Amino acid sequence: MADRHTTEKLLEGERLSGKVTLFAKVTILPGDELPYHEHHGETETYHILSGEGMYQDNDKTYPVQAGMTTFCEDGSGHAISCLGEEPLVFLAMIQKKAE
Repeated sequence: MADRHTTEKLLEGERLSGKVTLFAKVTILPGDELPYHEHHGETETYHILSGEGMYQDNDKTYPVQAGMTTFCEDGSGHAISCLGEEPLVFLAMIQKKAE
């Protein structure tokens, strides 16, 4: 089965300045998810553009929708899934933790 989500990198290489390692638009189709994963030495922010989803922040889960922003701390984990009939679309940014 093909992936039911896409990641479109909006900036790459030198344009990211070395501190930001990912700046992308992510689209998750209904019924799909980005599974739980942890971040070490970096943080990740999602800004929801459209659709509805369920966000897992370590052991807490809550609904997300357009206009909301999530933040995964260094050393923490998160997951996100698409709810409803419309794709969940958000900006994702991974940033290295300051040394």
